[in-house]
Amino acid sequence: MITIIFNGVDTTLINRKFDVETILPVIVAGQIGDNYELETIKAQAVIARSNLYRTVKEQKSLNSVLNQIRDEIKNKSLKSLYLLIMQDKYERAVKETKGKVITWENKLKLVPFHEISAGDTRDGEEVFHSEEDAYLKSVHSSVDKESEDFLNSVYINKNILPKELEIKSRDSAGYVTELLADGKVLEGESFRMGMGLSSANFTIQTIGNKVRFLCKGKGHGLGFSQYGGNEMAKNSKTEEEILEYYFPEMEIVEIDAVMSK
Repeated sequence: MITIIFNGVDTTLINRKFDVETILPVIVAGQIGDNYELETIKAQAVIARSNLYRTVKEQKSLNSVLNQIRDEIKNKSLKSLYLLIMQDKYERAVKETKGKVITWENKLKLVPFHEISAGDTRDGEEVFHSEEDAYLKSVHSSVDKESEDFLNSVYINKNILPKELEIKSRDSAGYVTELLADGKVLEGESFRMGMGLSSANFTIQTIGNKVRFLCKGKGHGLGFSQYGGNEMAKNSKTEEEILEYYFPEMEIVEIDAVMSK
């Protein structure tokens, strides 16, 4: 499966009736560490399956889908991926959730996930400015604040930043949506990615010739908080209960009921 991902379908002999389930352990291994609880990894497996089928249904090209997956996991070496998927957790997570996807109004939609929220996950309609993303509701995930990685500081030299940089607006979860940079408006998430910040939920402080960005959480803050979900799993919650909490507007169904439409 790893060979298929990195080389593409065109250069690999595979069965014409390619089974999506066979590739999922690799995808899930690239998205979440094996130090998480099994139920958390199972929740991630349902998310990965949902996003994969959505992409397949939209693009209708397995090779382009595999190329996209390859890009997503490019930061992991082949050796580390082999070691990860040899962990029984990933195979178990896929097998024990076989065929399960999470949908909205029986449609496959984007199911986002991140490592640690800033205490609340973000509202989809607020982030994307579209009613089509209203199925992504903000939920409390205050347990994330207990993570050792909740706070992260990044120091950047003033001379590579705009002379005047200030936060213009935040969303209801506290994430920066717009900044003013020498009078120009910058989008918050794009700025944090360009600057290598762990989260767009940050404050700005000038210290000498550097600017300190103090960030809360890790990732974009939308959808499933892996840390929060893992704490639920430690308290005996199942993958379905975890997903129902982080996606209250969505429903877990069998993929056959969706793909047949």
